[in-house]
Amino acid sequence: MISITKLDVRSYDLDHLDIFWEIPEVSESLEDYDFFVLRSIDGVAGPYRVLAGPFYNTFVFRDVDVHRLNKWRQYYYKIRVVHRASQKTQEFGLQWLRAQPDLLGMEFQRRELLLLREFSGRVAFLFPVLTFGERCGHCWDLGPKYNTIGRSKHQNCATCFDTTFVGGFASPIRFYLQIDPSPKAVQRTDLGEEQFNHTTARTTSFPPVKPKDIIVEAENRRWLVNDVASTEKLRSTVRQELKIFELPRDDIKMKVPVDFDLLAEHSPRRAFSRPMSLQAEGLDSVGDTLEGT
Repeated sequence: MISITKLDVRSYDLDHLDIFWEIPEVSESLEDYDFFVLRSIDGVAGPYRVLAGPFYNTFVFRDVDVHRLNKWRQYYYKIRVVHRASQKTQEFGLQWLRAQPDLLGMEFQRRELLLLREFSGRVAFLFPVLTFGERCGHCWDLGPKYNTIGRSKHQNCATCFDTTFVGGFASPIRFYLQIDPSPKAVQRTDLGEEQFNHTTARTTSFPPVKPKDIIVEAENRRWLVNDVASTEKLRSTVRQELKIFELPRDDIKMKVPVDFDLLAEHSPRRAFSRPMSLQAEGLDSVGDTLEGT
């Protein structure tokens, strides 16, 4: 089975993205394989749809169906390889337009993940907000001549969860996060008393987080991402610092469906066992121990 050894996304134009991939030297005929380009908009976890293919002996594709005026929108790509005779299928890569880390950057990312996964982080869900797709037919105002006015007619829409795009959010991503304790505040207005809860959080370089994404904890506390700041090494993200706001209980986003069974083990494993060294020897032994549990 032919594999993909490198996948990259590059562009110096707002009207397209170029996807490049490489394969190792093989003795098999490339005519026996079909290649497909898969794409997801906004969501790292999908849904992914076939963008182009089948084709063979081609290692570059230009995606002209992009709208890059939104700074936070990302396009994620994979390559699917299908053996025609056996119909055996494999998918390779996950890439988007970003700066690639050097060796030190990759080591920083690994250590940040280790720290959150084993000591200070908890498992949570990230729901990436949709910035592209089918507009909501229930709340999006098209105007009398079906021209886009660019506003929502009402709030608390169960079709788009007040995002104006059908479904509201892409597929959720299970990730590690550290949330700081937050003060509880009350503000009295003419409409009544409102409870506010703002705090900060941090996570690794993956998954990429953008404003208006929501984070769901195991206790069903849901947070709206307001700001994202990154620690970078040669423009490659090492860690993400978040400013988040806890959603009110009557917010429509509290009804976004979540499979809480996937959050059963939400606390770091090593925090409940004896401390171990962060040196390479200790990491190897801990990895072996965790695999055996």
